[in-house]
Amino acid sequence: MTTDLPLSGHRPSETSPREAVPIAVVGAHLSGMPLNPELTEAGGVLVKSCRTAPDYRLFVLPDTTPQKPGVVRAPGFDGPGLEVEVWALEPAAFGRFVSRIPAPLGIGKVRLEDGSEVPGFLCEAHAVERAEEITALGGWRAYMARRRG
Repeated sequence: MTTDLPLSGHRPSETSPREAVPIAVVGAHLSGMPLNPELTEAGGVLVKSCRTAPDYRLFVLPDTTPQKPGVVRAPGFDGPGLEVEVWALEPAAFGRFVSRIPAPLGIGKVRLEDGSEVPGFLCEAHAVERAEEITALGGWRAYMARRRG
């Protein structure tokens, strides 16, 4: 289910909404998670919460601090779709943000449940070979809640 969020309450931007670059986040950059300040301090605006298309798999990447997920597209896979947030950044802020993403993570096109595609976090396939798969949980928040519970 898509939830479009109001843009009020965020820092004003000189970039028009048409020039802003969207980015889908799935884990430690979600609202309230440890790396979310990397988006908010860069002037990021939360646009909506939604899900990916069903052909994405979610893994817990080993040996990451803070703990991070890895998302891998698996054409033909029929999963639940993954909970994501779509943020918008000014083009220069988007470039700075992406330049600091550590391997094996990167940015590629992520297809959302409505069929649209936006830049978003993806993971190199080799990095999930020994990782725990958590796709069935439907998202990182559910995984984190399970860990706390």
